[in-house]
Amino acid sequence: MKRFFLSFFLVFLVFLLLPITTTLAQQSSTEIPYQLCGVCPPELETIYQTKGEQCATDFDTFKANPKTSHFWVEDPEITAQGKANDRARQFIYWVMTNSAIDNHPVLYQIWGTTRNLAYFLTILTAALLGLGIIIGQRTNFDTGVKLWPAVTRILMSLLFISFSASLVITIIQLSEILMKFFIENLGGKDLFNIYFSGISQEKNYLDFVGCRDLNFRVQEAVKTELFLLKLTNISYYLMGGMLLLRKIVLWFLLFVSPFLAILMAFSFIKNVGWIWIGVFFQWVFYGPLLALFLGAVATVWKVGLPFVFDFSRTDTAQGYIYPTAINILYGGPAQKLSALNNGNYIDTFAEYIITLLMLWAVTIFPWWLLRNFRDYCCEGINAIKNLLLSSFNPARPGGPSPSPVAPSLISNFGAVREIPIKVKLETVEEIKKAKTEEIVRSLDMRASKITDVAHFETNKTLSETVTKNINYLKNPTQATTTNEKLHYMNIRTEIANRATKADPVARQFLGSIITPKFEMTSQKQNILKTIPKTVPITQVISIKVKLPQEKVQLISSSVSQYVSTNIKLTNDIFQKTGVAIEKVQQVLNLLAQKINSPINQIVDQISQETKIDKEKVSTIIKEFGLIVKTDSQLTEEVAKKQGVDKKEVEQVISAQAPLIAEPEKNIEQTVIVPSTVSIDEYEQVKKMWINHYEKGEIPVTENIKTRNQWVDQDITLIINTLNKLLSDKEEMKQQGLDEVGFILPIFMVNNLDGEQLITYLKAKVEAAKQVKELGEKEKEITQKLKAKSEEELIDVFKPKKKEAGKTMEMKEELKIEN
Repeated sequence: MKRFFLSFFLVFLVFLLLPITTTLAQQSSTEIPYQLCGVCPPELETIYQTKGEQCATDFDTFKANPKTSHFWVEDPEITAQGKANDRARQFIYWVMTNSAIDNHPVLYQIWGTTRNLAYFLTILTAALLGLGIIIGQRTNFDTGVKLWPAVTRILMSLLFISFSASLVITIIQLSEILMKFFIENLGGKDLFNIYFSGISQEKNYLDFVGCRDLNFRVQEAVKTELFLLKLTNISYYLMGGMLLLRKIVLWFLLFVSPFLAILMAFSFIKNVGWIWIGVFFQWVFYGPLLALFLGAVATVWKVGLPFVFDFSRTDTAQGYIYPTAINILYGGPAQKLSALNNGNYIDTFAEYIITLLMLWAVTIFPWWLLRNFRDYCCEGINAIKNLLLSSFNPARPGGPSPSPVAPSLISNFGAVREIPIKVKLETVEEIKKAKTEEIVRSLDMRASKITDVAHFETNKTLSETVTKNINYLKNPTQATTTNEKLHYMNIRTEIANRATKADPVARQFLGSIITPKFEMTSQKQNILKTIPKTVPITQVISIKVKLPQEKVQLISSSVSQYVSTNIKLTNDIFQKTGVAIEKVQQVLNLLAQKINSPINQIVDQISQETKIDKEKVSTIIKEFGLIVKTDSQLTEEVAKKQGVDKKEVEQVISAQAPLIAEPEKNIEQTVIVPSTVSIDEYEQVKKMWINHYEKGEIPVTENIKTRNQWVDQDITLIINTLNKLLSDKEEMKQQGLDEVGFILPIFMVNNLDGEQLITYLKAKVEAAKQVKELGEKEKEITQKLKAKSEEELIDVFKPKKKEAGKTMEMKEELKIEN
């Protein structure tokens, strides 16, 4: 069917690009004299006179001034176009008013041949099944074939084969009755008398003679009208052709209907039977649906198109913008056509274009709608059945629960490790026989730890494969080939069936990938419930500088109190923030008291107690962080007062400053690696991302052109996501979870929790920041080396100062004796 529409589209392009070459220059070269087509239309003579133009009665007068003279002559192209218009209208009228004979003897004759062949194949199948049962009983070999179910199936097949023609023809005739009902009750039978005057009859074709105005300045109107008329004819042929094609396809499906009983009897070819059923009902319902839309269009046309049109200028000189240059009149519904109402200005012209588009929609939209419905119907029925079963029977007992396994104390170091084998699943039988874990593994979606997730993201080929599998499982119709569509639909159905049988892996997979978003809420809630809380800033610094948390708290509080009591430092903060010194002191005192609170809550709590905007509080804390990092006297005073080493105070201040100054940008530092993730696993993820950011392929987009831009954007996205996930607001957490991307289904399918998700994002953003820091250091070193080399280059080539010529002087003292 796609090829059919492609072929039609090519034909349409030919008509679109085919030039209409009937011009004065071409006709002047012929020896056949022009045949005068009577005088000019009377309505147009007044228009011509108003514009200072004239209606010529002979060719010599016209030739003297072809720009202002109008000369109407017979034109074979216009004649051919008018006859083609009437032919197309007669064709569509015939299709709509003449029905096919669905119970014609010749159709039964062809069906009888396929029926007899189906009888033979069914009896042959029954004989082979009986032979297998007999051999199995004599050899005590269980063939898996039950006698009475097999007999029942064979009898039902024979019954269907006998009455398949009656059943199929009955369904076709019911669809014809629906078509007739819609056309007659909604007025579809009158649709095709709108464009051309009068009713469709052969006299219109025989008597029509086409005339054309040879005036130079109206030829564009001729070409435009001819193009629209050709397009109208194509629309009629397309609609009539689709209705005739529907009838022919249904006949062919009738011929092969007896084989449906054999196809549906065997699971390995059952899909072919479902394809027959889908195609049959697609074409059966195409007719009534087209008739429904056609009748609806006719009703709309009679009342008037629901657009804002200005028809006040019809049949007036003010509405004569696009000239009338041929004697074929066209116009939209409910228009009374004349030489002055022939699509002569934009409103009437646009009305005609809209009616053409409605005809195309009536023809194509039902087929497209039924095609999509056919792809979804069987899949939707199975999915709804499985969801209802799982909803109304949640306590259905599954298989026996596995017995607990004692933990092994034997290390696997140096032992042979079993590598999971990826099973190839192509047919329905292979999918049914495979374990659920094997199905998940075949889709490249099995992950037991966060290093597997990192492998998904850092491997481009694997990432594309996983993304494709997820999208195709959500919507198999996105697959490019029929085999792929069937493959993913079979997997969906099998997973849904297993989910109803209390298969935990299947239920997890169903809720994570296949079910709609609103049904994934429970899966997302499981992740959100296990997201760790942000820890106090003192705990983060304690781990970072390897000091007891009590000592870190003591130093941090002392630093805040020292700054709040130092007039010079508080005045500096006042100068930079514009907040009163008393308020600055109040904020710093509260910061000392709440230093054990989570970092993302400190600002909110201080803002509530001081009645200062959160932005102002953040600015004060940021300036405080910058001051404590640069003030050396502060370090000495706090160390002396608390009796601790000066180096320890410097370590705490250095670690604390960025967290206090910009907590949102360093949110990952407030996350502690949980016990469910080993340090080795965390470092592996970090190392994989460092290597990927340094050597991996850059995902070039509109905003990403270089590696630095890629790293910067990832840092921004992950930081924003972490801030939302670690927020106290449920809505922000939901937004953060939605921004995780394609790895979220991986976490849900494999039952990975929120702690692992946060740890994975922490490792990823720390890797990005480390790569960025290394890049900045390399850039700094490169600039220094470049500056140094330029300096040396200048010294080498610097010209030496010209020395003055040295002279030797010989002096001799003469002694003068008196």
